[in-house]
Amino acid sequence: MSKLTKIVATLGPATETEEIMEALINAGMNVARFNTKHGTPEWHLERIHRVKKVAKKLNKSIGVLLDLQGPEIRINTKDGASFEVKENDLIKFTSELPGEKEMNIPTNVVEAIQIGDMVSIDDGICEFEVVEKDKTSLTVKVLGDYTIKHRKTMNTPGIVIDMPSLIENDLVQLDNMTDNDIDFVGLSFVRDTKDIAILRDELKKRNLHTDVVAKIENQTAIDNLDEIIEASDAVMVARGDLAVEVPFERLTYYQKMIIEKCRIAGKPVITATQMLESMTFNPRPTRAEVSDVANAIYDGTDAVMLSGETTLGKYPVKCVATQAKISAYNEPFTENYLWDWADQGDVSAITHAAFSLLDSSKENVDLVVCLTASGRTARQLSRFRPDVKIKAVTCDESVYNKLSLVYGVEPILSTSEGFKYSGEMDIVANLKANNIVEVGQKVLIVAGLGAKITGRQTDSLLLVEIK
Repeated sequence: MSKLTKIVATLGPATETEEIMEALINAGMNVARFNTKHGTPEWHLERIHRVKKVAKKLNKSIGVLLDLQGPEIRINTKDGASFEVKENDLIKFTSELPGEKEMNIPTNVVEAIQIGDMVSIDDGICEFEVVEKDKTSLTVKVLGDYTIKHRKTMNTPGIVIDMPSLIENDLVQLDNMTDNDIDFVGLSFVRDTKDIAILRDELKKRNLHTDVVAKIENQTAIDNLDEIIEASDAVMVARGDLAVEVPFERLTYYQKMIIEKCRIAGKPVITATQMLESMTFNPRPTRAEVSDVANAIYDGTDAVMLSGETTLGKYPVKCVATQAKISAYNEPFTENYLWDWADQGDVSAITHAAFSLLDSSKENVDLVVCLTASGRTARQLSRFRPDVKIKAVTCDESVYNKLSLVYGVEPILSTSEGFKYSGEMDIVANLKANNIVEVGQKVLIVAGLGAKITGRQTDSLLLVEIK
C-alpha cells in the first residue's frame, strides 16, 4: 500500500549492509538516522555513503539525519561495573572517582541539584531522592530495587543545569561531514533559540547548509516552544527524555500540541521513541504500539521514527514495513483539515486556494504536482495533509533530499533545462515526457508561470486532465 507518512529509521549494526538498507528503503524508509551517541565519526560516514549509494541506485529520495548527542549527562560506575541496589538504600552521586556503589557525575550537576530534588537514570527506570549534599557529592535514597548500569543517562526533571548545547563529540562529528553527506542535523536537549543559533554558527563555520531538527526533550523547550519552532527547520517529539523530564501524564498532550504548532508553521515534525519497541525482539507489534503509531498519524505527524528497533533489533525491515502498513491504512481516515493562515506571503494564498480545490466535493483530483525551487511551496501544501500525493519537482538535489521528511510529498529531481515553460501546454508536456503524470489523471499543478522552475514566485494553479 502507498503511504503518505514518512518513516525515519535509525541505522546501526543490524542495518549497516547495503542489502538491508535496500530492503529498508523498499519497505518504506524515507530518512536514515544516525545516532552519534554510539559509533565513531568514521563508522557513521562510511554508512552514510552506503545508504546514499543505495538510494541513488533505487532512484529514491532518502534524507540523512545526523543526530547529535548534545549536553547529555551520563553516569560512570567504578570500573564500568553494574551493581544492585534495594529500596531505601542510601548511595552517592559524586564528582570524584566513584567507589563501590557510587556514580560519577559532572561537578556542575552536583552544584545544581539540591536536597529534596528527584533525579533518575536509565530512561527514568531508576529513581532517587536527594537527602544529603556536600561540595562533591549527593547522597540519595533509592526508591526501588534496581540494577545500576555504567554510562546510563541521568535526568534531572525541573532542574536547569548550565551546560553547553554542543559537546566536543558533536563538533568532531560535524567536522567529518559535507552537504553531500547529511541533510538534517538533530540538536538534542534544545532549551531556547540560543542553542539553535550556536549550532547554525558551527554549521556555517564548516560550510554546511543542512536543516536543523530541534529535539523537544525537556520542560524548558516546551516553555519556549513557539520560538524554537520558528528558529528551526523541523522538530522532533523526542518522547524518551521528554517523558522523564516532565510528568509522564502530560506527554500525550504535549505530543499533540507540538504537532499542531508545527503544522500551523509549516515545519516538518517527527514523532519518536518506542513506537514499535517490542518488535526489537518480537515479529509482531503489541496492540498498544499499533494504536500509538496510528494515533500519531491522526495527530498529523509528518513522520514516525524507529530507534533501537532498527539499530539492534531482530526484525528491522519488518518494523519499517509494519509502520508503513499502519500508516497507509489509517491515513484515509484522518480529518486533519487546517485553515490557520501561515505567514508565508503569496505562498500561503496560493496553497490555501489549492487546498480549497482539493477539498471540494466537485473535484476528484488524483495528484498534485508542485514545481518548487526551495521546497517551501511543497511544505506549505503538505501542512493541510491532503489525501492525495504531492509530487514535488525540483532541480536542487539538497531540496530533493530534504523533502524526504515532508508528509505526502514525493520528491522528484529534474534539471531546470527540462522544465522551461511559458504556459499550461509546456508544463503538461514536460510532466508527461518525464513520466510524472499519466494519461487519464486529473492533476492540480502548482507553479510559477512564465519562467523556468527556478527563481520564480509560486503564483498559479492549473487543474488539468492529462490526455
